[in-house]
Amino acid sequence: MTSSAAPASDGPVEGLTEEQLLAAGSRSDAVFIEAGPGTGKTSVSAHRFAAHRFDPAGDPSRAVVAVSFTRAATSTLKRRVQRLWGPAALTPPHRIVTLDTLIGDLLHDLLRDGIIEWPNGHSELDVHDSWSTFSGSTFNRTAYRLSLAGNRVQVEQGWVRKARPAIPATGIVPRLLSGICTHDDVRVVLEAAIKVDEFAAYVRDRLCQRLRALIVDEVFDANDLDLAIIEMAMEAGIATTFVGDPWQALYVFRGARPEAVRELVARRSVRVLPLTRSFRWTTEEQRSLAEELRAGRPGVIPALAAAEVSGCDAVLALNWKPLWELSESVLPFAFQSFRGTHEEAAATLVLSHVTRTVFGTDATYLREALTSLAITDDQVLPSLRPAMQVIMDVLSTAHARAPIEAYELLRAALRGVSPRVLRNPHPAHTGRLRLIQQRLVGSAQLIPGLTTHQAKGQEWDLVGFRLTEEQVRILAGGLDPTEEEHRKLYVGATRARAATRILH
Repeated sequence: MTSSAAPASDGPVEGLTEEQLLAAGSRSDAVFIEAGPGTGKTSVSAHRFAAHRFDPAGDPSRAVVAVSFTRAATSTLKRRVQRLWGPAALTPPHRIVTLDTLIGDLLHDLLRDGIIEWPNGHSELDVHDSWSTFSGSTFNRTAYRLSLAGNRVQVEQGWVRKARPAIPATGIVPRLLSGICTHDDVRVVLEAAIKVDEFAAYVRDRLCQRLRALIVDEVFDANDLDLAIIEMAMEAGIATTFVGDPWQALYVFRGARPEAVRELVARRSVRVLPLTRSFRWTTEEQRSLAEELRAGRPGVIPALAAAEVSGCDAVLALNWKPLWELSESVLPFAFQSFRGTHEEAAATLVLSHVTRTVFGTDATYLREALTSLAITDDQVLPSLRPAMQVIMDVLSTAHARAPIEAYELLRAALRGVSPRVLRNPHPAHTGRLRLIQQRLVGSAQLIPGLTTHQAKGQEWDLVGFRLTEEQVRILAGGLDPTEEEHRKLYVGATRARAATRILH
């Protein structure tokens, strides 16, 4: 990708490059905007949304909808659209939502019109992010399964061979029968429904009635169901835009298949409009590194000793653990991939208070922690701030018992706002608070630590990249975008504006 100064203006249309103007204003009904790091993907998506939204030939009764896969991504795009085009851009029926929201709407349509039936006749479902809202994980062998028999949703309870940490199905099944479910359950049922020709035709018809344009952000994070809905929209004659970068597809763990996007683009003869001009790089060193990696050529990144990490603006790694092990100057935004125990959730509230105080940003899994603790009232977090500040003050001392004292204060603070009961102090529970203590006591200036997943879409001037020797060898051998670990390395190595440094 070539480097250049950023456009002179951030107002509507003015300041866009020729590439960006072509992508934003293309009259093609099916467009794939391939946008690498720093090429203005969000701005182009916002302009593309507005081009459809304010098209005088557009049917005012049908919506222009943009979707992405996380609430953070949709919020970012929504803010950009409103800043560039004003609140009128998002007056109903036009909206920017998660793809889960669109999928949930389609299932509710099927239920309300009696096309399919939920147990006990429920047509309005109470959809949650996770079953952790209702219960914590335990080691158990119970399991449940949703299926479609004819037009009826079936709920079955069964067993798995080996116990594992999971929400007990004995508590889930009664809730499913009462019309409570998760987004994953919605997806399971809709995926089964669109395999039936009659139901698929109904979904296509509903998409056609409601939408005139669909913009899909970060399309390479799409799984098979996502892509099926997108293709159904195309079949329904809806103007469809994909935006994304195959080099930055990181959500294989949720079923993303980057190769399937390419297949869809080829199968539907989608017009490809690349954005090649990056405005991120401020040095020749970083520009050259990004271009070499994207070309599949060896990438050489200078090393930086862990003792010199204080010079970095952010530190990245492929997982959370190496960040905690690197230096007490690095404050990671999570302890690990969230597992859902109540003690981990409680410690995450403390971590989030610290990251909010130090960096002005919540911890990564704050929402999941609140769900695990069954905290749904938006006013609970503000009410907890004084208690969290006392806990932070306790952890700012070097006293050996500070994590235990902080844990007891945490247990007391949660008694009045959460039905969950934290277990008695134990190193497994207080250890997370000890990690926070080490940072508060040991470093005058803390540096944010994130995984490549969390760093995607962000940028800093100088980025430290914590890598294993094997990962350094992969970089030196050239990256392949079809390999998941290679894509993670590419994302991490392209977050810096000025320079990336490997931390040993």
